[in-house]
Amino acid sequence: MSVVVGCPVNPRFPRASAADVRGARRVRGDAPRVGARARPAPASNRDLIVVHGKKKGGFASEMMGGGDENAVTTKKAAASSKGTAPRADEVCPCGGYPTPGLPYARCCKPYHKGDAYPGDCVTLMRSRFSGYAKGEGDYIVKTTHPENPIFKDGSKAESGKVVSSLADDVKMTCKKVRFYGLEIVQDKGKGEDEHYVGFKYKCRVVGQKGFKELAEESHSELSTFRRGEDGRWLFLDGVTGAVE
Repeated sequence: MSVVVGCPVNPRFPRASAADVRGARRVRGDAPRVGARARPAPASNRDLIVVHGKKKGGFASEMMGGGDENAVTTKKAAASSKGTAPRADEVCPCGGYPTPGLPYARCCKPYHKGDAYPGDCVTLMRSRFSGYAKGEGDYIVKTTHPENPIFKDGSKAESGKVVSSLADDVKMTCKKVRFYGLEIVQDKGKGEDEHYVGFKYKCRVVGQKGFKELAEESHSELSTFRRGEDGRWLFLDGVTGAVE
């Protein structure tokens, strides 16, 4: 899906050429890719915003088995499970924002539990990252724009209607993958209704029964956010390997 990053693209940086973004791909949702390292942009063009790629869903979608935007899979939704209650002093998975080291209870948890909603795209991006780390699938669905390809995929009901299994996929992915090391590297608006946020993160596959924890992987993504009908920011889509 050849696309021009149209939401949070960092306006501080010049547009990249096709050669600069060769290899960059769009993914469903803003979920991290596990198993294949993202191809970074040349050091000389590290601030270029970009992109030609294949539209999918974003951040961790491929890790959850996401296909291209026209794919429809048939599967049973994974059963949800209750996670371990976090300690009161546990540092938020996003690293703490705006104060580094801020506890999860005073950082992203209020967003996940519906007590507040992020007022800007960086905060929304960080809260979504924490949502993946915590298995907060319902929050990921709530903050995803209806035009995201993820809603065209999912499980096919008996009626023939495609029902997104994103929430259950996030919960299951959280059990198998550990996300950490979030770093925001780009933050730029495009008009009043779109915004770009570039970020890097690390992860490890840890939940494969009978196997040791796998090696650390580093990934990056340029996410696009767009305002919904109520004016709130929502995640639209993302391009992996588009930032260094």
